[in-house]
Amino acid sequence: MPKPRGRVAIALASAALITLGSAVVSTPSAGADTVDSPLPSEFSDMGAAPAGANDWSCVPSEAHPRPVVLVHGTGSDMATTWTTMAPALAEQGYCVYALDYGAVRTLLDPNKVIWGLGDIPVSAARLGDFVDVVLAQTGAAKVDIVGHSQGGTVARQYLKFNGGVNDADPSASKVENLVTLGGTNHGTNFGGIQQMYLVLAAAGLDQTIISELLFGLTGLGTAGRQQLIGSPTLQRLNAGGEVEPGVRYTVVGTKFDKVVTPPERTFLDGTGSAEVRNMWVQDGCESNTVPHQELTYDDRVTYIVQTALDPSYADTHTAPCT
Repeated sequence: MPKPRGRVAIALASAALITLGSAVVSTPSAGADTVDSPLPSEFSDMGAAPAGANDWSCVPSEAHPRPVVLVHGTGSDMATTWTTMAPALAEQGYCVYALDYGAVRTLLDPNKVIWGLGDIPVSAARLGDFVDVVLAQTGAAKVDIVGHSQGGTVARQYLKFNGGVNDADPSASKVENLVTLGGTNHGTNFGGIQQMYLVLAAAGLDQTIISELLFGLTGLGTAGRQQLIGSPTLQRLNAGGEVEPGVRYTVVGTKFDKVVTPPERTFLDGTGSAEVRNMWVQDGCESNTVPHQELTYDDRVTYIVQTALDPSYADTHTAPCT
């Protein structure tokens, strides 16, 4: 009996409409940072930094001795993701840095890229190289990291596999705080894409073709496959403990998340020697309906990040509830 190719085509067309949000297409620019940027040539493909970020002359203050590194999510870039949070943190006196990672060149224009689609372990290694430059340039002993969506997963990969944490001496680790915003820590079905994959596989379509079509058309790429529930990448990342010693984790989820589905899959098991705080944006503010894509723009989320990095911030500022 012939396979229902018409139905498969319809299914694929439908899947193409299920997106993580609008993928951000950008043209790499070697002039993204200041002229005196100490970044090696491997980072010359990055786009423009958001306001408040990548001032390589910034000197960490006594009040905020750790630079903050911002890590965007799938299909986005640093300029789009951190347009609100980067200047807010810089205004508080932080040295703020951001990077683009996971570039995949578009088929129609090879000079343009979509960020955050590449292999997560490769992206984590790039993050590690970036952090090393930040530490060397600022003279800081450690950084704090804020990751949105895949950015939280990439940061955890860096901590576990790319030298972010010193297991023998946690005090010598490179990261003090990790704040994840809608992090894909336990994977997601991407609002039904994983189920679509299983249906098409059961219909007899080649699994490689399914992957290329589903994750290519929906703009999720290799990183999208790696963030599916039960993926080998996430199994390795979460095996033997989900947190690293000596790091303070603030894990923020929103009950209105339609990308990390179900939303509670963002939370981490705090078993171990790390300090873990799992929280909803809606804790103490049930009227907040921020979705996944807007977590980095929300005033309450920015406040949560600021208090995670500096608990004394709450002594002089009230949490907004909008």
